[in-house]
Formats: sequence, structure tokens, C-alpha cells
Amino acid sequence: MLSIEYYFKTYFLQLCTFAFPWVNSEEIAKDIVQDAFIVLMDKPELLEKGERVIKSFLYTSVKNMAMNAKRRDRVFDKIRDAITITDSDDRNILDDLINAELIGALHRELDQLPEGCQRICRLIYLDGMKYDEVAQELDVSVNTVKTQRMRAINLLKTKFLNLVLNFLIF
Repeated sequence: MLSIEYYFKTYFLQLCTFAFPWVNSEEIAKDIVQDAFIVLMDKPELLEKGERVIKSFLYTSVKNMAMNAKRRDRVFDKIRDAITITDSDDRNILDDLINAELIGALHRELDQLPEGCQRICRLIYLDGMKYDEVAQELDVSVNTVKTQRMRAINLLKTKFLNLVLNFLIF
């Protein structure tokens, strides 16, 4: 019958190498192998079964402990990711807030446009109609549609430029 010390000296390095791919850490692999030897020490009846059985027990124990460690790490990472708001999440929230405010401001300003400009902009930009479709629906020429659209864009540019300048000043 060989001692635990013999098995430790003989298999420690091999078992650490075996555990490493699961845990990607030399220190954790060493801890796992040491834990496997502690379990072996608690099973003196195994020491009587011979080297093959002990070697098999050690490799199986290390594999199971390493896989458990990997599972725990995965669960921990999922929990951490679920409760942690990253900088990119903050940026996405800020972007969404800015977009919502801009769209709201655009709709308010669109409501303030002269009726002809307003109707043409809504049909083109909100309903996705083409110039000739808008002209046909409103019974006006395509050039009238283009002119009213340009007039609306220029009015909106002026209002939004003033809005941006006021924002930058204050």
C-alpha cells in the first residue's frame, strides 16, 4: 500500500495540468487538485484498492470539481452581468433618451408649421409616400410638394438651430 504523499508527488502536476483547461487558472487548478487529495484522505479504504483505482478516483474527482468550478463561474458571471449596468448600457439609455426628446420636439415643431407644409411632411416622412403620391392625394403639382417640403425643412432647421444654440449657451 502506497501513501498519500506518494500519490501527491506522482500525480499532482499531471492533475493540475488536467484541471487547467476547465478553470483557466493555475492557482484554481492547484486548489482543486489539493481538494481532491483531501477527499482521498477522507477515504482510507481507497488506499487499499491499488494505484489504478486511486489514479482513476483522483482524475474523476478533479474533473468533477473543475467542472463544478466552471459552472459556478458561469452562474456568477450571468448574475453579475444581470445586475451590472455597464457604461455602454448607460450610453444606450442616454441615446434613447435623447432620441425620444428629439422626436418629441420634432413632432411639436411639426405641429407648429403652416398647414400645407405640415400635411406634406407628415405624408412624406411619417407615411412614407413619394412626391407624386402626395401630389396626387392633395391634388397639387409635384413641384408644389417639393416646394412645401423644402419650406418646412428650412423652418424646422431654423427652429432646431435656435434650440441647439440655446441648449449650448445654458
